Amino acid sequence: MEVHTQSHLRQLRELLEYRLAELRADVAAATQVHVREDPREVGDRKDVADRERESLRDAAEEARDRVEMDGVAAAIARLDTGVYGDCVDCGEPIVFERLFVQPAAVRCAPCQAKHEQELPHRHSQRS
Repeated sequence: MEVHTQSHLRQLRELLEYRLAELRADVAAATQVHVREDPREVGDRKDVADRERESLRDAAEEARDRVEMDGVAAAIARLDTGVYGDCVDCGEPIVFERLFVQPAAVRCAPCQAKHEQELPHRHSQRS
């Protein structure tokens, strides 16, 4: 990893832990909303459609938060085991500037770009 000092590692850990706390709070709040919803509430079709659309959006946001939460927790685990900051594809160090912007990154910028270019190709092969 191209992190030169322990202060960089502390700074990155703080960013990861702060984001993890934010995500946990968001997921907990979303869970509370699900508990408070009353499916017996009556309304016209527009009200029902609005509630369904809002529910779908909330579920998508919660799922996104849970995926990000898993990535952040994995990054903290990599920090704890000493493998944080190494690209999973090429094994080269991920530059500090990238980690500062995306602390849970698992790939260096060139490998991430290549990975993203290959995604549409992978999906078309499955079809």
